[in-house]
Amino acid sequence: MKKTLLLLAVLISAAVGVNAQDYTPTTAISAGFSVGATVGPHQGEFPVATGVHLKLEIPIADQVSFMGTVGYTGYISGNGYSTGYDSYGGSYSSGDLVNFIPVTAGIRYYAVNKLFVQGDVGASFNLNSDNVYTAKKAALLVSPSVGYAVTFGSTKYGLDLSLAYDARFESTGDINSAGYHVGSYNSVVFRLAFRYGL
Repeated sequence: MKKTLLLLAVLISAAVGVNAQDYTPTTAISAGFSVGATVGPHQGEFPVATGVHLKLEIPIADQVSFMGTVGYTGYISGNGYSTGYDSYGGSYSSGDLVNFIPVTAGIRYYAVNKLFVQGDVGASFNLNSDNVYTAKKAALLVSPSVGYAVTFGSTKYGLDLSLAYDARFESTGDINSAGYHVGSYNSVVFRLAFRYGL
């Protein structure tokens, strides 16, 4: 995790030095992935958080944009997760994977040049076939982040690099269908997204 944070800091510092001019956000879509570490009550059993996302950015003021996001988030068990087929053609899986679909809306503010802060709120939908890992099919999701928008010659194409904290809220007192106490699924993730201006 420390290496991820260091890499993000180096990339943002380099990008700020190369692209030191004012930035006006444009309407854009972006698609990318995230990877990071689970924090909170599930960090021992599901230490790795990963996902993919699709974002829509619509400027609403000089340095402010509305952000809409939909994606997929997976929490991977400590012994990993894999699937395959045996010699008889039957499928099998190893390890555990907790699956969610996050849907959020938020605001992005370009504070200095292309450096931005963003806050999103929405819902996280449980995709697992039962409630073994959670107690709720849908729960509140809050996701603050900080990042940098890299452009390639123009504002039409670029990258978004960001560090985010995702929190899917469940009470530690909630009990799932298997009778186990569950709590919030939280993570700190690095996000990389390819942006295309509309």
